[in-house]
Amino acid sequence: MSGSGFYGKYRGTVESSLDPLGQGRVQVKCPAVLGDGTMSWAMPCVPYAGDGVGLFMVPPNGTNVWVEFEGGDPDKPILGGCFWGVAQAPAVPPVERMKVLKTDTATIEINDLVGMLTITASTPLGDATIEAGPAGLTISLGTQQIALGPLSVSVNNGALEVM
Repeated sequence: MSGSGFYGKYRGTVESSLDPLGQGRVQVKCPAVLGDGTMSWAMPCVPYAGDGVGLFMVPPNGTNVWVEFEGGDPDKPILGGCFWGVAQAPAVPPVERMKVLKTDTATIEINDLVGMLTITASTPLGDATIEAGPAGLTISLGTQQIALGPLSVSVNNGALEVM
């Protein structure tokens, strides 16, 4: 290898996340390599992919991204990851061993410390939430709730109990 080319990570910005080929590519600006105003389609580097399977999460327009270049070739950009700007990280509980996936309308929280999984989606009727943990499973939408325990099912905080 000659040593010329663009190796390492470069700061970029997502300009378009609507890939006409449906491969999860994003159109990025990367001024340090591509120059000002030039955009290129970057292939995603994902942790899991195969024929019809994989983790498909495309960052929205305006997202700060790390851009790499296959073999150092500026015509072959790779989306290597994303990073937050100042005050952009999602608010998460300050709990050790907490993992969070947050989108515009949904959140998945995994608390490995207590063995709790919480999935929340914002809906026009209120937050829809599923909580699974050592004590059981709770499903709620707004003020309505179903709680499944090891010995009983409770609807709306005891309005109906099934043993």
